[in-house]
Amino acid sequence: MPNDQYPVSHKQLGSIYSKNKTIFRLWAPTQEKILLAIYENSLCIHRMQYNMKKDIDGVFEITIEEDLEGKFYTFIVNDSEVTDPYSVAVSENGVRSAVVDLKKTDPGGWKIHSIPRGSLPCDTIIYELNLIDYTGKKNSDKKGAYLSLVDSEDKGQGYQEGLSHLKDLGVTHVHILPVNDFLTVEECKETKRENNYNWGYDPEHYNVPEGSYSSVPSDPKNRIFELKKMIMKLHQAGIKVILDVVYNHTYRSKDSNFNVLVPDYYYRMKEDGSFSNGSGVGNELATERSMVRKFILESVVYWVKEYKVDGFRFDLMGLIDKETVNEIVIALKRIDKEILIYGEPWIGFDSILPIKERTLKGSQAHQGFSVYNDAFRDGIKGGNDDESKGFIQGNCHMKNIVETGIAGTIDYDILHRGFAKDPEESINYINSHDNLILYDKIKKTCPYSSEEELIKLNKFALSILFTSQGIPFIHEGNEILRTKQMVANSYDSPLAINKINWDYKERYYDFYTFVRDLIYLRKAYRCFRLNTAEEIRQRLKFVSTRECTIAYTIKEDHDDFDYLLIIHNAMETHVGIPFTSVFSKEEVALESMKVKKIFDERGIAYTTYDITKSKSFTGAPQSTVIYQIVLR
Repeated sequence: MPNDQYPVSHKQLGSIYSKNKTIFRLWAPTQEKILLAIYENSLCIHRMQYNMKKDIDGVFEITIEEDLEGKFYTFIVNDSEVTDPYSVAVSENGVRSAVVDLKKTDPGGWKIHSIPRGSLPCDTIIYELNLIDYTGKKNSDKKGAYLSLVDSEDKGQGYQEGLSHLKDLGVTHVHILPVNDFLTVEECKETKRENNYNWGYDPEHYNVPEGSYSSVPSDPKNRIFELKKMIMKLHQAGIKVILDVVYNHTYRSKDSNFNVLVPDYYYRMKEDGSFSNGSGVGNELATERSMVRKFILESVVYWVKEYKVDGFRFDLMGLIDKETVNEIVIALKRIDKEILIYGEPWIGFDSILPIKERTLKGSQAHQGFSVYNDAFRDGIKGGNDDESKGFIQGNCHMKNIVETGIAGTIDYDILHRGFAKDPEESINYINSHDNLILYDKIKKTCPYSSEEELIKLNKFALSILFTSQGIPFIHEGNEILRTKQMVANSYDSPLAINKINWDYKERYYDFYTFVRDLIYLRKAYRCFRLNTAEEIRQRLKFVSTRECTIAYTIKEDHDDFDYLLIIHNAMETHVGIPFTSVFSKEEVALESMKVKKIFDERGIAYTTYDITKSKSFTGAPQSTVIYQIVLR
């Protein structure tokens, strides 16, 4: 269906509230008659009905001259009753749209609270979490709630949970799995079952917070207030907030409010009249169409302006056409130059969206957004759920892929060619919420390894991640050796599988401090956070090594030292890298070199290293060692 088949409207749509009146606008060019239904509350059967007037641009409009705050509404179309796609508030379970005064949803200090500023993209350290998984303690009456995330809980001995954990770990951004209103989870506390669980990739109302995370889901304003308060507390802790958004599909297809209002317009339809299903969930939004693009653009802008969010992660970004993504970036950067935008540069199943229009790897080049680096991911630890091995498990064939990822997946040289024009375009990760978590993946590929050996490989993987150029991304629980009991896709698994077992933090506290050290190291040494491809080519130099060892230097402009030497050794034995392989005798005399080992499998450990004795740098088995070098 061409974009210009129906008129395009530039009006503000939805309910526009003021104390004396509320304007209702709805785009539905194919309909001849639409009724507005007003309800006194969310449960009452009686309703007042009003005929809406249709304009030439396909917009139905009516103004109700009274204070409607607290009232609920729907639209009656033929024999169907639907909610407003532009809803900013809804009743419990999203059955009816709600009229609210958004000014009354702001927590105290909201307008003036300080948002963290001043970081560059490669300074970012992303921590992905789900509200229920992160806060789902058995004995908490707040589990799975907006405000439970920002509770600072301390079990003693420094074993913090909640917000305290995030602050102590040192992450800069929290990526939260979908918090916009989704179906499949019962919001009513009285009828909700313990195992009624979903990550939230079943969107219903894009501009409304999910009610199951609210302490009072029956109150439309409460969920808005609590989400804002959560965001404000994260900001006050110095942590930015990224929302996971799902603009590639809706949970419902034929009977969705979009499709009832304008049949076959909001979705990509095949010639036989069926829904294109590139998402694998039954449909995909036709983002290339004018009014769909308008909806998405206005939606993300709304989240930034009303909720002060700091970024977006786009689910199945490959299904969103490139023009729409570029317009999103332009619109958001106009509001906040530091906003972070990234997504999955792939699709789930076949789509009728032409390949040239899809937002795939390479589409992000110099466009102001980033994409997940799945090649680097697989190079480090092997394919997501299978038994294939990566570099850390001794698969030497992955060496070049890992080296390319270390260099920011730019076109570094003729042997290391990547999709990124600059390192900030690469989101470096080992696992996300989907697929096997890191510990389980390593255990599957090394079934006869001891726990000590598995921990060693987990350390090795995270060491590569946090010392590479680009933007590091860590999934909740990776830092405490979380397991999901070998369940690969746990989107609807019960809490017994998905929740973080915070006892692991105490059990594996040494591992936790190791990851914390890595984050500290990355933040302390700017050479791990180079901002341009040119800077990487100038400062980062790979060293010729054996096939299962990666070594490279990074030049640093620092008063205390000149270079860092990083050795990633995947061999089961120590490896020695001769001094002459790193620096030529013409560059520096061995006797004048001062070396400190600053990091190994124990974490940060500043120790003097006498290179004059061995005349080589040592790489420990299946681990990372970092040396600090002074040539003067």
